[in-house]
Amino acid sequence: MKVKFILLFFFTITVGWSQVEELSKEELKLQYLNEPTDSIKALLGFYLGGHYIDEPNDSATYYYYKSYKLIEHTNNDLLKGSILHNLGYKFEVNNNNKKALEYYIEASHFYQKTADTLSLAQINNNIGYGYMHLYDEDKAIGYYLESMALYKSLGNLDGIAVNLTDIASLYYDYENYEFAIKKYTEALEIYKELNDEAGISGAYTNLGNAVSDNGDCLKGLEYFRKSIEIQQKINDVEGLAINFNNIGDCYIQLKQYKKAISYFEKALVLVQEINDEDLKSIIYLNIADAEVHSKNYKKAIKNAITSLTISEKIGNVDYSLENCKTLAKSYQSIGNKDLALKYLNRYRVLNDSLLAKDKLKKVKLFNAYHQIEASEYQIKSLEDKNKITEVKYATEKKIINFLVGSMTVFAILLFIVITQQTSKKKAYNLLSFKNYQIEKMNYEIQEQRDNLVQLNIDKDRFFSIIAHDLKNPFSSIIGFTELMIENIGEYDYEKQLKFLKIIKGSSTRASNLLNNLLIWANSQSGKLAYEPKKIELFDLASEVITLLEIQAINKDINILNLIEYGTTVTADSNMLDTIIRNLLSNAIKFTNNFGVIEITAKKKKKFIHISVKDNGAGMSKEVVKNLFLIDKKKTVIGSASTEQGSGLGLILCKEFVEKHGGEIGVESKLGKGSTFTFTIPRT
Repeated sequence: MKVKFILLFFFTITVGWSQVEELSKEELKLQYLNEPTDSIKALLGFYLGGHYIDEPNDSATYYYYKSYKLIEHTNNDLLKGSILHNLGYKFEVNNNNKKALEYYIEASHFYQKTADTLSLAQINNNIGYGYMHLYDEDKAIGYYLESMALYKSLGNLDGIAVNLTDIASLYYDYENYEFAIKKYTEALEIYKELNDEAGISGAYTNLGNAVSDNGDCLKGLEYFRKSIEIQQKINDVEGLAINFNNIGDCYIQLKQYKKAISYFEKALVLVQEINDEDLKSIIYLNIADAEVHSKNYKKAIKNAITSLTISEKIGNVDYSLENCKTLAKSYQSIGNKDLALKYLNRYRVLNDSLLAKDKLKKVKLFNAYHQIEASEYQIKSLEDKNKITEVKYATEKKIINFLVGSMTVFAILLFIVITQQTSKKKAYNLLSFKNYQIEKMNYEIQEQRDNLVQLNIDKDRFFSIIAHDLKNPFSSIIGFTELMIENIGEYDYEKQLKFLKIIKGSSTRASNLLNNLLIWANSQSGKLAYEPKKIELFDLASEVITLLEIQAINKDINILNLIEYGTTVTADSNMLDTIIRNLLSNAIKFTNNFGVIEITAKKKKKFIHISVKDNGAGMSKEVVKNLFLIDKKKTVIGSASTEQGSGLGLILCKEFVEKHGGEIGVESKLGKGSTFTFTIPRT
């Protein structure tokens, strides 16, 4: 399930003193406390509320209520409307849509008195947004169209784009993707004309949703990545969280479930910062969906329950519906039929509730149509009325007799229907459950087929490593050991030392490869614990360098730890140790004698960028392209033409980096060396 990008209007006014807007929060507080005049104090309170509007506490609400009380019985309609407008916005972001709508509607009454077209345009859009969240789409689109008409009269392109986006989102919700794409594209062109980076990134996000849900996930991913590029530039944390969630949803559609979960986890890290309960609920819901596809049913249950708790708190019936469906599937899969049936029944109740709302809308439309039709066919004269009355009296007796007979027959039929309905209901419940089991079995068969294909790829690669990359060092150890035994008296000291060094090198490579194989196997089975904590990066890098020092000394390679002391990260120490050890070990392996290796760390926004740079053999573009793929053979000859790499260490590095919500990449040129860079969250 994806998330749309929607803009809400937070309102400011230009009434009062121009210098008020330039005052700091503390200066405003001081003036507010000492101001004796109610009208001026109300204005100061309004601006103070604006300072707190995006904070999770109730300070903004407190100052808005106080300010409104001070001017409640005055004729300052613009300020009263503005206060109520921002109170509505505050309740909107706190997911209290009903309360927000009440304040928006009250604010619109004051704006109408002031004839302030811009304020009316903004509040109409907010009212439309409120009705959309309360599932009254007819009223929502009416207010959006009214808002857009007012913006057009003002020549306000930004307001037009916002309403185009909201209208497109309504059609998107009803799966009319072609129309949604058209309106999102119109909004995008306006934002480009305005050079509005936030608007452009939001339009790309919405286009990505509509295009991918219309069947083209790859094109949708292109739009999401365009949006992310802008959001990283403007540091839009919420936008990044939305895009990471939507990319994860695309990868579920593409059946790449591990990749999907990694993006959901990235989104979850970011959403903790912004306290968006709606977004948090959908991310947990999507993680649960991906875990169901991966057959991790206990994890799916845990995430679905978390999402359900939040969705019930914020009153989002759609999310609750999907969570109940996921829980029913998961409990059935682990053999807990009682809980499976419990959540299946809750799913049906919620689904019936949504269907009932749709029926109610249709009834309203029918009644409106019936009233129009009736007005067109009213009796136009008293003569026509008299004729109708005569017909009525002439047939009244027949109607009464007919009704008595009909009621008798109806009573008999009703008794029969009630008797049959009880047995039908039992049969229906049993049939529904059996249908659900059949659907689940079909889904599991497809899932097992996909998993078997991936397992076969992993198995082939695993045995390839054992058959080739692990066999070679052991063959070398056995061969040179036999030579030394057979010629113990013939070889001089230097030749024996040379053979022993070869045996030691082969043993080290075999040991490293076995260690990586064991870690990879544990990781794939889900037994490897992830326990992040605060780590001093300089100390950890120094410990790894000490472990690899003998390998470096044998080739006269100088390893420089250029990490600034005091640089800390939040990471799993074992995983981070494995990442740095593999990258440094590879650098030593592929660096010429007397070479230099540097390990550095740079702070960038919320991540530390850690780099391992060597001046060794380097790699071609083709090798770099397949470097992190498990199903690609990529053995590369090292500096001495005897050292080789299986690539398994880099697969581990990539998996562990992504587990932390980071990314890994490489820059390399043949003959000039390589630089591997990965990111880890800052403390």
